[in-house]
Amino acid sequence: MGDNIHELTSLPYSNFQDEQDSDDGNDGHRHSEDGGESPSSIQVEIVTRAGRKSPSLLSKFNAMGKEKKITYILASLLALLSLFSIIYASVEKSRRPMKQHIAQCKSVEMYRRIDAGFGLINSRKACEAMDGCWDPTALATAPKCFYSFDSKRGYYITNNTASPSGMVIDLELKKESSNMLFKEASSVKCEISYETDSSIRIKIYNADDENRYEVPINNSQKASNGHKMQYTVDVTDDLFGFSVSRTHELQSTILNTTLDGLIVSDELLQIHMALSSSNVYGLSGDHKDGLLRKMEYNYQSLWSTSVEKRHGVHPFLLHVENHDHASGILLLNSNAMDVILNPYPAVTFRATGGILDFYIFLGPSPADVMAQFSNMVGKTFMPPLWALGYHLGSEAYANSSDIGAQEIVDNTDFPVDGIWMGRSSLKDSQELTLDTTKFPGISDVTDALHEAHKYFLVDTRPPIQENENYERYTAGIDSGIFVRDSGGNESIIVKAGIAGRAVMPDYFNPGAVTWLKEGLRDYIAQVNFDGMYLTENEPTTISAGSVDGCTQGHLDNPTYTLYNVPVLAKNTVCPSARHYGNFRHYDLHNIYGYKSAEVTSRALDEVFEELSGNRSLLLSRSTYIGSGVFTGHFIKENSATWADLKHSIVAMLNYNMYGIPLVGANICGYTKPAKEDATQADKESDAEELCVRWHQLATFYPFAKRLSKNSVDLFDFSEKSLESIRKAVELRYTLLPTLYTLFYRAHTQGTLIVSPLFFNHLPDPEVLEIGTQFMLGDSIMVAPVLEKGVTNHSVYFPDGIWYDHMNYNNVISEKGYQIQAVKLEEQTYYVKGGSVIIRSLNGGSNTYDVNTKGDYVLDVYLTAEGQGYGELFSDDGVTRNTIKNNQYLFAKFNATQGQLGSEVTLVYPGYNNTNKIQEIYVRGLNKAPDSVTVKGTTDAKFTFEDGVLCVKSLGLPVMEAFSIQYT
Repeated sequence: MGDNIHELTSLPYSNFQDEQDSDDGNDGHRHSEDGGESPSSIQVEIVTRAGRKSPSLLSKFNAMGKEKKITYILASLLALLSLFSIIYASVEKSRRPMKQHIAQCKSVEMYRRIDAGFGLINSRKACEAMDGCWDPTALATAPKCFYSFDSKRGYYITNNTASPSGMVIDLELKKESSNMLFKEASSVKCEISYETDSSIRIKIYNADDENRYEVPINNSQKASNGHKMQYTVDVTDDLFGFSVSRTHELQSTILNTTLDGLIVSDELLQIHMALSSSNVYGLSGDHKDGLLRKMEYNYQSLWSTSVEKRHGVHPFLLHVENHDHASGILLLNSNAMDVILNPYPAVTFRATGGILDFYIFLGPSPADVMAQFSNMVGKTFMPPLWALGYHLGSEAYANSSDIGAQEIVDNTDFPVDGIWMGRSSLKDSQELTLDTTKFPGISDVTDALHEAHKYFLVDTRPPIQENENYERYTAGIDSGIFVRDSGGNESIIVKAGIAGRAVMPDYFNPGAVTWLKEGLRDYIAQVNFDGMYLTENEPTTISAGSVDGCTQGHLDNPTYTLYNVPVLAKNTVCPSARHYGNFRHYDLHNIYGYKSAEVTSRALDEVFEELSGNRSLLLSRSTYIGSGVFTGHFIKENSATWADLKHSIVAMLNYNMYGIPLVGANICGYTKPAKEDATQADKESDAEELCVRWHQLATFYPFAKRLSKNSVDLFDFSEKSLESIRKAVELRYTLLPTLYTLFYRAHTQGTLIVSPLFFNHLPDPEVLEIGTQFMLGDSIMVAPVLEKGVTNHSVYFPDGIWYDHMNYNNVISEKGYQIQAVKLEEQTYYVKGGSVIIRSLNGGSNTYDVNTKGDYVLDVYLTAEGQGYGELFSDDGVTRNTIKNNQYLFAKFNATQGQLGSEVTLVYPGYNNTNKIQEIYVRGLNKAPDSVTVKGTTDAKFTFEDGVLCVKSLGLPVMEAFSIQYT
């Protein structure tokens, strides 16, 4: 009977297991049409071990006596109970992981969800195959396929070699990892380097791919000795991740990557970083968010393209932590990339190639972060002084007389330093050529400008017309200087905007500098220009990759497509194209603009060194991390709208945070959208008001240029508007000594020219979101009017004493928002107590006048304790390498306890500044002084009115130290 019981209890259980292995969509159970068990599932033929058929159970049962039948029935019931227990336990065991997974999925709140679908998963089955959770009811911005926190994806540590300078970690892919889209690397290396006491480098890459592409930008930092590090780096073993924490004071965690597993594959690299706060700034200067980024599953696609004006690629973010310290995260990767800002708060980096190469800067202040960042990527170049003046240009010039050089020279009441000429001057749309038929007198134009100490600048772009009669083309073909097709054989042919069929220079070729220098030398002989705007260098085409299209391979058709740029080849070169050294355009595209600026800058430097020894100016449309070493940036293609006026502040601040401080937007806008519901008079009135307000804001742009798309007459405005514009430009020229000094600091120390309010005023939480006000240096706060028809607006004043520069009676000492009068014909700025601002006394018609004839004014704005500080840098404004050759002046001005003095700390032979300090204004005194002593002379004349001490006609040589007492 025992054998029979065994046979009866084992067979149904094994039958259930067989059904569980099936995949018929019915949870492992077969069903008949009426819903009951199908006969085939219960009709079982029992076979003995010898292979003979056993007697039927019914015949055995009938042969039993009554007691045996009762015993048999009870035993059978017990066996069935045991069987059901076994089946139930088995089912529960098999379903337990799924129940746990479902529970984990439900526990992930909407704001904590991390995208697991890569934009490619659109069904539950596909999502769960990726070990993801599926929720089709998710909010529009939230991912429908997301990771649960019990995910086993990723890598584990097999070896960790630690040293005082860092760690080298070997990783192996977990067996539980599931990724049906990308083949993940089985072995990964993580190198953690303690670069300095306040910065870390973390590299993650495929250990089996020694030739993996890395961004060719040198790191100039020195390794830390490991004794004074401001951070600790911890790693987790079971599911590899790392976290970075501060060691001093707060000992807070800045970021950690243990939120979900790492992905390393040929086509996709992904890592999630949980942050300590949602205060995130940066990540490409061309976005239209406010200054503070929105952490709402915000996708930022980084691929340099003219489509939607995505010209800059800057995978760098500044993070203000909950405890008011700041840190920076830079991903040095130039492949196509999506950066996802999650509300967790977390940031997801998703790159389509290269390696994960992170630099983490610990600050702890925002200014410290930027100094550490600039030490790594390089500090900005020192522009000529005239680059900071006012610039004009038009793309509608049809001939030399349209430029109006003589009128500009003769109009000494309106300061101008630079005149820009667009593509209309090119011969047959060929770069670095001059149409002498339309512009026969261009040398007269440049001669007149140079004689008046003004400058002439031109546009250029990479595409070289395919033309056997064009010297730049034939020289490039002979030198093999152009980008090649996917096979690396022939130059790839594209269709460019004005050039037609064209080839693209390969700026990664070592011969590119020589090839370009030859062209520049010939061009400058025809057009005696002083600087260039390098545009369309993303690079931009009007063809999809090439005139012959692109390949069908994965480089031109990658598995993962960017959220905002689904077709990489649109309006640019095929990603499969080849550069010098057989590098793929797929890898180099985002730094093509960077490299074109570097090569153009080197070629310009060498040509100008030969010709005059003077500095030139280069601006670039496409930029990358480190571009500021060679170039500035002009935001050209904006609109004449109040929205773009406002956005220009955010863009200007972002580019400063990317180490490109010489930046400005096209004043008054490039395109003028029609307003069908407005009369012509209303349109003109709005355009004038907008242009006036834009000039008032541009007073404080690091670079100020107005470029018209269609009009030669840039100031077809009323006399009242023209007067307001002239005042704004004149105010800029009076502040040039301060602006030029700020560039000296940026060039030597990596500081910003303009910065958000939070740079100077943490821990005030109010300043974290303000993107409509900004600081010029550390002293001047700018609060421009950004809306139509406004004559009073709200300005936020952080802690401290703030002085209205134009209104002596307006002194603000209470933190918070204050209503300020802002008439259209007037503008002002606010100076923080504790500052000394150096202004030019008379301005002038150009920067030459400011530097050589414009004596100085010192504006002293005291703290409550009677203190103030300011600096002045001065050189001749044009000669190359004045700082390197010690041909400059640097002076410090200190006010304290009723005394103002200067200290000329760096003055070297070979430079002589004849300017004098003629006037001094001191604000913040409680009462008029009894006397003013200048360099020991007690009979100095002064006035005291509206709380301002004024001393004039001083004649103090700026190159000599002085002391003034006011008691």
